[in-house]
Amino acid sequence: MFEIDAMGEKLYGPPVFPVEGRLPGTPQAVLENYYKQGKQESDYCQGRDENGNRRVAECCQTIHISLFFDGTNNNNDADTEAGHPSNVAKLFHASFRGKSAMGMGYFSYYMPGVGTAFPEIGEYEYSKEGLKYATGGEDRINWALVQVASALSYVLNQKQDIDRSVAKLKVEQMATWKLPLMHKFGSGNRRAVMRDLLEPLRPLVPRAQPKPLAVKLFVYGFSRGAAEARTFVNWLAELFETPQGADKPEQTLIGLPMSVEFLGLLDTVASVGIARVAPFFAGHMGWADGSQLLPDASRYPGFVKVCRHFVAAHEQRACFPLDSLRNEAGQYPAVAREVLYPGVHSDVGGGYPMGEQGKARGGIGELLSQIPLHDLYAEAFAAGAPLQAPEEMLPMGLRCDRWRGMARETKEEFDINPLVIERFNAWRTTVPGLSTEPSSGPAWRYEAQRVGLTTEQALADQLYWITGWRIGRYANGSYRTQPFYLEAKDTDPATVEKKQADYDKTLGDARTQRLNEPETAVLHPGPRIYEAQMDRTQLSQAAEEFRYDYSGEKREQTSWQGEVFDVVLRDSIYLLNDDDERRDEDEIKSHGEKRSQQLFRDERGTPTGDPALALLVALFDDQVHDSRAWFMHDQMKTREIWAGYFFHRMIYFGDDSSRRLTPMMVAGKLVGVAMIAGATVYGIRLLRGNALKAAAGGVAGVAAGVLLTGVTYQVLDKATGLVVPFLPDAAELLKPTERIGAVAAQQKRTMALADYAERMRRTTEYLRQTGSLVERAPAVLS
Repeated sequence: MFEIDAMGEKLYGPPVFPVEGRLPGTPQAVLENYYKQGKQESDYCQGRDENGNRRVAECCQTIHISLFFDGTNNNNDADTEAGHPSNVAKLFHASFRGKSAMGMGYFSYYMPGVGTAFPEIGEYEYSKEGLKYATGGEDRINWALVQVASALSYVLNQKQDIDRSVAKLKVEQMATWKLPLMHKFGSGNRRAVMRDLLEPLRPLVPRAQPKPLAVKLFVYGFSRGAAEARTFVNWLAELFETPQGADKPEQTLIGLPMSVEFLGLLDTVASVGIARVAPFFAGHMGWADGSQLLPDASRYPGFVKVCRHFVAAHEQRACFPLDSLRNEAGQYPAVAREVLYPGVHSDVGGGYPMGEQGKARGGIGELLSQIPLHDLYAEAFAAGAPLQAPEEMLPMGLRCDRWRGMARETKEEFDINPLVIERFNAWRTTVPGLSTEPSSGPAWRYEAQRVGLTTEQALADQLYWITGWRIGRYANGSYRTQPFYLEAKDTDPATVEKKQADYDKTLGDARTQRLNEPETAVLHPGPRIYEAQMDRTQLSQAAEEFRYDYSGEKREQTSWQGEVFDVVLRDSIYLLNDDDERRDEDEIKSHGEKRSQQLFRDERGTPTGDPALALLVALFDDQVHDSRAWFMHDQMKTREIWAGYFFHRMIYFGDDSSRRLTPMMVAGKLVGVAMIAGATVYGIRLLRGNALKAAAGGVAGVAAGVLLTGVTYQVLDKATGLVVPFLPDAAELLKPTERIGAVAAQQKRTMALADYAERMRRTTEYLRQTGSLVERAPAVLS
């Protein structure tokens, strides 16, 4: 059952959004940002050197590096051309870029989302594996680390950065072996490669002009890109050396102080995608295990200056669990604020095209994601982030640096419609503890407000509101007469066939070009995987599914013979509890009915006479998307299997989770199973109803699968198709727990010791067989 912790530290809500938006509105605001960027230089020049002389005339600079990790299936090049870049891509567009900015010590690097083309690291095509499993995430993090070294090389080594081909090779050398328990060894690889890149630069630091004082990082991420951003910060901290006799590392690279001035996150997701699409599964990628909390402030004091995490109030897809910033003790880091925003995942992180699912029909300004875009910009700008401002707001002294001003197309990406602002501010009235009074300061000043709810309480409460809307729209069928449904588009079969053929040809041409011109392969990435727009079909099917579940006419599943899911032996996968899901469904339905009565006057879907709640209905109608209706539909022709709308979103808090989980696989090793030598891929068959009876012969047991409060599964050897028996102590090992991280860590330690013992046994046996082992005779030992 979804565990609602009322004792943990409370999260934040956004302030009233101003009609002017949050871009800086005066030249003075831009100057304050500029002065913050140059504060270290100013302090240095006003100080004295080792001889006690003033440094007024000494030329110096701080190096500013901005890193942008985009979300799953988001790609700046393709999405910007198509007119729907994510918020991370929009912030990248607004960053200081180009040779002129680099000459002044400003660098910006963008990492495309997993599942999309990233030729620089050897991913030339969009991939379903990236979308499902987040493959390529580790390489993106390592690429970002190499770019930090590249920026330092540019500053210190006569404007010579690291060549892309060299960078690609270094990322390959940093990669972890794709084997169980191997991701922990990546730290050594990273250290070795980064040492090779950085140490040749160390002698150049004292001679460099301008004198480099420090390196300030500004890191942004959305979705799995947010998980990558969090991991990047931890991996960077791991590179710091601890001087002999010291109890803390020096937060420097090649003698230059390093700090993360701003870490901006949008709805962090670190899950193994397909694992949670499968019924009752959850999990983390290997690189995300143990790397989602901020670095320990007691060990790395002041390393992260400001962190903001904007979370989606209405996301509930099963394979998009949220990774909170709150730790297992229920506390947030002092520098962090987790802030609630309305909408599903990409309503916060951006990326939806205008008009998708009939939402935001009036243009980019009607996208709900424009509000968190403005707010994250405002928070970063206040922290000194090197972000462009509207050209008319640049002070006269900075106008010669054209790269500091927003281009027209960049400013247009920040457009926002007043009706969205009005509806957003109405939504705020549903969040307990938020003031409805506008801020007394300037519009671009952002100050989140503490609310009276924990993250899990707030998400549960918001789920009741959107369930109430779905009862009024989906269960009662009133969606059929609403503009969002009437304007939703389906692609006709002839157009689908033509566009699929066009996609196939474009993909083939790109492959041919890379084959014929391997030296320019990076210039010929494959196109985005074609997916026909079927918005109306998806919405109507989703509405029918909701109606069935709400009315008790359950969708037929119990006779399904079980899907076999391939399990690649590397990551950690956990099993959810079936009975808990059923209890949650009853609770969500009950609260949703009460909210529906507040939102609608009748079964025809007439909105309430309450002005604020009527605006909330309009927000759900025309701005909030239905991510479940769309997700996986193109490949599966249905939604997530055995998930649904009466489902609480899973939340991770470091090693803890909001649900009781069973450690089915830890670090690539199946728990409670006698694994077969040589087998690298296993199948997992979920069994329910008739499928369970058929498999177990009416009696569930360890030979047929372990019964876990209503969930039973079998492990199959994919090479032979045979069922792999469980060990006698499997039931004890597979007990559900909320401390899944701690249990998994203990399992990893046990596995590592067993692995070490087995290696020693094999080594001893080999030495014995070759006559190289010196052993004492038993008589001597006695």
